[in-house]
Amino acid sequence: MDKILVLFKYYNDAKLAIENYKSLKKRFGFEILPLYVKELKVPTGVTFLSPSMTMDILKEYEDEYIQDLKEILIKEGIKEELIVDIGLNKEIIQEYLKKVDFIMLEETEYLDEDFLEILKVVYKPVIIVNKSASKFENVVIISDDGIKINKSVKNFVKDFPEIKKVTLLSWNYKHEENNILDLLERKGIEVKVEMYNQQFNTKEEFFDRMNEFDFIVMGNLSKSFFFEKITKRMGVEIIEKARVPIFIG
Repeated sequence: MDKILVLFKYYNDAKLAIENYKSLKKRFGFEILPLYVKELKVPTGVTFLSPSMTMDILKEYEDEYIQDLKEILIKEGIKEELIVDIGLNKEIIQEYLKKVDFIMLEETEYLDEDFLEILKVVYKPVIIVNKSASKFENVVIISDDGIKINKSVKNFVKDFPEIKKVTLLSWNYKHEENNILDLLERKGIEVKVEMYNQQFNTKEEFFDRMNEFDFIVMGNLSKSFFFEKITKRMGVEIIEKARVPIFIG
C-alpha cells in the first residue's frame, strides 16, 4: 500500500488537499502522512513590519491555523495525527520523504520561491494540487517526447497500474516520432493521441483541452526554474494554467 506525504502550508487550502487525498485513498488505497513545517524564516511575500515583529504576528495566526487543520483532519475522518516540525522547509521534507512513496503539495498562485525550492529537492514522485479535487480517472499525458516526460511516464505506469487508458496530448510535436506512445502501448495501455499545433491552434485552446481531464502527467522542470518562468517555457505554463492535479515522476 502506497503512502503519500501531504504537505500543508499556511495560507493554502487544506480542504482541497484533503479532498484530493481522499480520492487517492478511495481509488488506490493510499495512506497519508500529514506534515506541517513551521519555518524559521518569514515566508516569501509575507511582510508586515520588521522581520522579528512579522514572525511574532505570523506565529499567532499560524498556531490558530494548525489547530484548525487538526480539527479539519479529524472531521474528514483522517485518523493519522498531523506532524508539526520546525526548521528549514526543504531539509525537513527531504527527511520525511524517506517514509513515503509520494509527496502532495499545493501550487502557489505565482510559483513562488518556496514552491520551486521544494520541487528542486524532492526525490519521490510529486502530485501538485491546484484549483479542484480530482477522481484521478481521466488522465492526460503532456508529451514533447523528452527525457523528463519519459521518466514521469515510466514512474506513472509503475505507480498507477490500475490506469489502463490515457490521452497523449502534444503541442507542436509529431506523434509518429513519439517514443512515449510505444512505451505506453507495450505496457498494455490504450492511448488516444491528440496533437495541437501553433499553425492551427492557440495555446489557450491547448490549455483548455488539458483542463478537461482530471489528472495531468508531465515531466519535471529543469533546475533553472526562474529562467524557465522568465522565458515562459511550456513546463512552467502547464503548472500555472492547470486547474487539476499534476503528476511529476
